[in-house]
Amino acid sequence: MAPSGPRPALPALLVLLAALLPVSEAQVHLALGDQKLNHTITYGFDSLSAKASVKGTAEEEGTQRLFCAVILGNQSQETRKTVTVYSFPVPKVILSEPEVSEGTEVIVKCEAHPRAMVMLNGVPAQTLGPRAQLRLKARPEDDGRNFSCSATLEVAGQVVHKNQTRELRVLYGPQLDEKDCPRNWTWPENSQQTPTCQAWGNPSPQLKCLKDGTLALPIGKSVTVTRDLAGTYLCRATSTRGEVTCEVTVNVVNLPSPQYVMVIIALVVTAAVLGTAGIAIYLYNRQRKIRKYRLQQAQNGTPMKPITQATPP
Repeated sequence: MAPSGPRPALPALLVLLAALLPVSEAQVHLALGDQKLNHTITYGFDSLSAKASVKGTAEEEGTQRLFCAVILGNQSQETRKTVTVYSFPVPKVILSEPEVSEGTEVIVKCEAHPRAMVMLNGVPAQTLGPRAQLRLKARPEDDGRNFSCSATLEVAGQVVHKNQTRELRVLYGPQLDEKDCPRNWTWPENSQQTPTCQAWGNPSPQLKCLKDGTLALPIGKSVTVTRDLAGTYLCRATSTRGEVTCEVTVNVVNLPSPQYVMVIIALVVTAAVLGTAGIAIYLYNRQRKIRKYRLQQAQNGTPMKPITQATPP
């Protein structure tokens, strides 16, 4: 006999009937709209779960009703939910050319679902909608630049995000900037140094720095500085896009030895001590003469005149 009053929830219903019928005998029906769904069932001691995979089509786009019914013995329980089927492909980033020469005009487009809103590199389209674009003249600093197209679509009160990124390659000739390739080095002799000189370009240029056309400066390698390293080097960066040159100068200085430095310090300290001692002796002798003079004046009864001390030399 069916219990009076409201029907219990499905897990409670299964518990009540577990003594009479095993859960494995429960029947499950799943349907999306008018389409019956193939499903798999996982059984527990007094519970079960049913899963089905659904691939939405363009014809099914919109709001659909999902129906689930469980029958056990002479009892049944069913529920209905609303499911929104939507299509939202990844937005497209379209470059007029993915690889261009320096100075070429490039058009970047961002396109998405007709009902989506897009932003290109974080900037909304001038007219809100599914398309945006920008124009630029390719510069060396644009090499490797990423352009991102972000799209948002509101679905059943929720906002869905998708994006795509593409990279621009810019071809340009070799460059030797002073900040990346210093024009002058001054190094102590016998010290360890690493000459650095970075050439930029796309394609990557080859770099050589030569003195007198033969002696190479070991760029990027640690070397012990000798007198032979001193001089002016011609650095040349070459690629299929051209070449560029610059001169760099290496100066090698000979620092005094530690023993020589200690001798100089000792001489300076000695001179300071002797100078201090000389001043002290001078002041002592002068004070002694003043006291002797005053004593003689007192013995002779002659009034004493004030004596102004001279400033020691």
